[in-house]
Amino acid sequence: MDIRYTNNEFQFLLRVSILIFNKDESKVLLFNVEGRKFYMLLGGKIGELEESIDAAKREIKEELGWENLEYKFLGISEEFVTDKGYDNQQINLIYKGIYNNVIEKIEFKGLEGDWINFKWIDIKDVDNYQIYPSIVKEMVKDSDKIYHSVDNLLKKDN
Repeated sequence: MDIRYTNNEFQFLLRVSILIFNKDESKVLLFNVEGRKFYMLLGGKIGELEESIDAAKREIKEELGWENLEYKFLGISEEFVTDKGYDNQQINLIYKGIYNNVIEKIEFKGLEGDWINFKWIDIKDVDNYQIYPSIVKEMVKDSDKIYHSVDNLLKKDN
């Protein structure tokens, strides 16, 4: 079971995401969903009694079929968004992953469906992309420190 709590129109989720770099850290892997103009980090929900690093490894294997990446904890992102009829509060534990193999294709589809588009992006071009959570661009530019960010898209202007 995923770590998820739902009450009426509210949902809490505990997630893991992985910011994957190639071995010389000149590129980062992002994805978008067919029809959306923004990019995101690969990841998913953490299961009950599952360590976050194990969830990260599981998600990469499920979505890409990859194993044996090198990992380092990178930060926490809190996200407040509306999705699928719920106001969601998400806690997202983010890891840095290093992909040590040769990049065969710059753009490709994931294993979970043709609606998921993966793309290796040059680090120098990251500012040209809309990416969520918002802290990702900063993490890409300096992945040697620990981050915390809050994206509250539910707040109303007073």
